[in-house]
Amino acid sequence: MIQALEDHARVQPEAIALTSSSTSLTYAELYQRVVALAEVLAERDIRRLGIGVENGLDWILADLAGMMSGIGIVPVPHYFTPGQVEYLLDSSHVDYLLSETGSCPTTGLFGSSIKQISDQTANKEPVKITFTSGSTGAPKGVVLRHDKLLTIARSINQMMAPLDIGKHLCILPLATLLENIAGVYAPLVKGIEICVPNGEEVGLSGSSGLDPTQFAECINQARPESMILVPQLLLATVTLTELGIMKPKDLKMVAVGGGKVAENLIEKASVLEIPVYQGYGLSEAGSVVTLNLPGEQRKGSVGKALFHADIRVSEKGELEVAGALMEGYLGEQRSGDWLQTGDFGSIDEDGFVYITGRIKNTFITSYGRNVHPEWVEAEFLQFPAVGQCLFYGEARDENLLLVWPRFPIDPATLKEMTSEVNEGLPDYARIHRVMIVEQPLSEELITGNGRLKRSEVIGRYRTDIENQYQRKTDFDTSGLAANVF
Repeated sequence: MIQALEDHARVQPEAIALTSSSTSLTYAELYQRVVALAEVLAERDIRRLGIGVENGLDWILADLAGMMSGIGIVPVPHYFTPGQVEYLLDSSHVDYLLSETGSCPTTGLFGSSIKQISDQTANKEPVKITFTSGSTGAPKGVVLRHDKLLTIARSINQMMAPLDIGKHLCILPLATLLENIAGVYAPLVKGIEICVPNGEEVGLSGSSGLDPTQFAECINQARPESMILVPQLLLATVTLTELGIMKPKDLKMVAVGGGKVAENLIEKASVLEIPVYQGYGLSEAGSVVTLNLPGEQRKGSVGKALFHADIRVSEKGELEVAGALMEGYLGEQRSGDWLQTGDFGSIDEDGFVYITGRIKNTFITSYGRNVHPEWVEAEFLQFPAVGQCLFYGEARDENLLLVWPRFPIDPATLKEMTSEVNEGLPDYARIHRVMIVEQPLSEELITGNGRLKRSEVIGRYRTDIENQYQRKTDFDTSGLAANVF
């Protein structure tokens, strides 16, 4: 990575590397600042640097300087609770933390400073420790070597070379490994421009809050050629484009990951000429494993394996990955060449990968049928009125959908939505009951990628779920959902 920056600084010194709302850096300026900051890190003998600032130039400068210094880098997601942040800093032995400051920024930075927060010492190793938001209160630290992250970045560039992308817009938090590697490392290795607005400028707040107007304005002003979205942001993009508010005319690639995407939503994007391509990955495998591409895509799939990765299906139907894998979780050493992903899936004869659902999320109805809830949830989330939903039916003869609406849904519309989704589902996976939850979901029930912490949500609403199953409904044998509130 650092060699690539040095080469770009020499060959194209005046080319724009990074832009924010107020500042831009050429490749020559970027390299100079990274070198200056790396010297500071070396002088202070920093072993583990936590990055606790919002998206922006300082985040990337600190990350690159840490790589140049060969130290451990620990991104601190801003959507973590104070308790999770404390756990992250303590368990990863962070000794210095990058944080925003009103004055006297550290050499090489614009508005942030690096301060010692602990006397803990760790071995000086060139690793990134990324914490998965997961489904429990204590996030897991995934340890990845810098050289493996660079391998993945180069692999992404090889796959996307025909698109000749010249400008990327960072939408997701940089603490998200997917944006960090595919949205920063890959573009910098290639030598193109990266636009880095902060969360407020993007219109994002917390792990799931979105200001649609600001989101559209950000994309219209930046005019990117590529960006990375989670499914909910893709829905916002499609809806805003349909309304004529967003005009993503310069886009060549919108990569979507972090959850299952309904095929109807991808088809709507295609009609609007939004170039959406779904991919698949996990933090333990360096974020990106497969990706669809123009001319190399298949309906319902998450694409083919990137050049650096191998993927196979085990005897029990679980996807397993090999390639640039993690060293292990914090305090644990990984063994073996293959990593179990925890996802059911399949691979067709041409190498396209299909995800069925998470093994731990699958429920079994009282009729003994296995149901992958992500399938149904993805279909229902295509409706703009739906903010979140959760599909449940463990040991039941009827399946229940919990819905958190963005705005009120009248009973007739709800029934039409449910009917439309049910038409594409087998009888055992259909929605039989719907529970509208008016109270907004609390942040601690949502992961950083905007997914629900399923077991915790079910536990929180256990009494309401049981009450819904006790109620009579206007459900009939046609397979349509009842209006149950």
